[in-house]
Amino acid sequence: MIRSSTSFLIVLLFSGFCRGQDINTRTLLTVDGRKTEAGEFIRMYRKNLEPGKAQDVDAYLQQFILFKLKVADAMRQGLDTTRSFTTELNGYRNQLVRSYLTDNTTKEKLLKTAYQRSLTEVNAMHILISLPENASPEDTLRAWQKASAIRQRILNGEQFDRVARSSSDDKSVLLNGGDLGFFTVFQMISPFEDAAYSMKPGQVSQPVRTPYGYHIIKVVAKRPSSGRVRVAHIMKNSPPGTDPAEAEKAEKEINAIYDKLKNGADFGEMARLYSDHRESAVNGGKLDWFGTGEMIGDFSEAAFAIRDTGTYSKPVRTLYGWHIIKLLDRKKPGSYEESKSFIESRINQSWLDAVSRKTFTDRLKKEYKFSIDQNSLNWFILNTDTLVIQGLKKYDRSLMPAGNLYSFANRSTSNSGFADYVEKRGFIIDTKDSAFFVNRTLEIKAADDLISYENTQIEKKNPEFRYLMNEFHDGILLFELSNRNVWNRVSEDSAGLIKYYEKHKIEHLTNPGINATVYTLRIADGGKKLETAYKKYSSKQNARELLDAKFNKRKDTLLVITKRRWFKGDDPVIDSLKWNKGEQYLKINGFPSIISINEIIEPLPLPLRDVKSEMMAAWQDELENTWREQLKKKYSVKLDNMVLAEVKKKLAR
Repeated sequence: MIRSSTSFLIVLLFSGFCRGQDINTRTLLTVDGRKTEAGEFIRMYRKNLEPGKAQDVDAYLQQFILFKLKVADAMRQGLDTTRSFTTELNGYRNQLVRSYLTDNTTKEKLLKTAYQRSLTEVNAMHILISLPENASPEDTLRAWQKASAIRQRILNGEQFDRVARSSSDDKSVLLNGGDLGFFTVFQMISPFEDAAYSMKPGQVSQPVRTPYGYHIIKVVAKRPSSGRVRVAHIMKNSPPGTDPAEAEKAEKEINAIYDKLKNGADFGEMARLYSDHRESAVNGGKLDWFGTGEMIGDFSEAAFAIRDTGTYSKPVRTLYGWHIIKLLDRKKPGSYEESKSFIESRINQSWLDAVSRKTFTDRLKKEYKFSIDQNSLNWFILNTDTLVIQGLKKYDRSLMPAGNLYSFANRSTSNSGFADYVEKRGFIIDTKDSAFFVNRTLEIKAADDLISYENTQIEKKNPEFRYLMNEFHDGILLFELSNRNVWNRVSEDSAGLIKYYEKHKIEHLTNPGINATVYTLRIADGGKKLETAYKKYSSKQNARELLDAKFNKRKDTLLVITKRRWFKGDDPVIDSLKWNKGEQYLKINGFPSIISINEIIEPLPLPLRDVKSEMMAAWQDELENTWREQLKKKYSVKLDNMVLAEVKKKLAR
């Protein structure tokens, strides 16, 4: 009784502990001894979830397990120890970590501002007065005065596009009159974007300075975000400078394609056969998802104007030619949480670091109990003169006090280490004030050291960063191993492809056919006449001439005799017959006819050149399936069903 009560108590305590523990940090899955936290699975599930579409958690879990099995296989083969892998992963980390070594409050505010902007699209015009970033004060003043004078002309009533064509240094002005069309966040350089989003429609800005020069901006309109669309298109090239005859030909061809589509032709097939945009034509004309400002304006506006998925536009003229556009799918703007990762990836990190570096390092100083030895600091101030500041003299180490100048998180910088930094620094602080010089140099070095240390702690402190790095780590390995096991083999192993073709060629056959002669008498009630004449003459060697002489005495075409091959799908009337040797009576377009089938053409395997793409795809699937089964047998998988149940509850909220 005591033992059973104790066991019951242990169960209660354990279940309470599990509820209290953060579900994200608990181990959901262990593959070949490598643990995966529930938080990583939750993040990947949500990342791959299409807005508005539910996804079965168990089904996705099986995909996720297969992904981890492949990663385990790559690690067993040592792919994670190669120099190329380490270099690539470190490159991703160096890019990614910048957004984490910043003040989060500032960062979050900036992200929310960018998200709010992403919900609005701006149509603006601009005039550019070019000016290099390192321009002299005199040149800068002249450019600003020129831009101000141009602005005044517009305020005085001159048409913006006319002024732009005569004044703007943006070469595209000859084509667009300065009209940039609609754009959204991250599609313009920051100062330009800031100005455009702060203005109301109809307003003309003061000169706005960017690295390209001064801009005069006029906001034409604003509208809610159109979201993103995916389309397919058929294109006929007709870029600027095209010969008029060629341009006319392109227009006729696109109109002919449009007529075929209206008569029931398949859009994807038309794109594959006739589109000049070969990159998309091979995929039935399909393009990647895009939003406003990511495609040429005329194309984008036409695509977003299509209301219903599955429908297509009339031929649309753009700068590059003619297009017929079919809407495949549409996405509305996501919530802030759904959009945050994308927005974060687009922010200018160097600018963000400059804005938030001081507040960030101040927070780190508090967190890691940063402290300065005042006596050491005073020594440096007293022993720093203009020669040291200018890099022409070194400190006298024999007079330097022992010990550390500053310390934090059980780390420290010695006085001699700081002196080395000052003497070897690659920057100049323009001052003669020793106190300012020492304090400013100390501030720079301490910030570098604090941020460098924080860099080593990111994975421990920030689950999101840890999951992202796991994603990069696993993704690089998966790509490399998939290349070796599947993709490269399919594309490069011609002998293997031929072997696969020989094994499966029976699955890709030509259509069956017949060799036959059809006699059609264009007299609606002439069936008896045709039958009588056919029986009389068909056995004779010159039967065709005799029948022709009987019915076509006036050299007309009452009797039409057609001798050819028919294949399944060529003619629905011929398809409906029983394909047996001999004669059959039928009606063609209401006229009596006789078909004489002389030969049955049996289906044959299509040559490899005609089915190569299908064979490669099928072989790739076979290799993937074989690999999958091998992995399941080779590596152990342990799934914590209690954690999985908690994960499902969290995802269902």
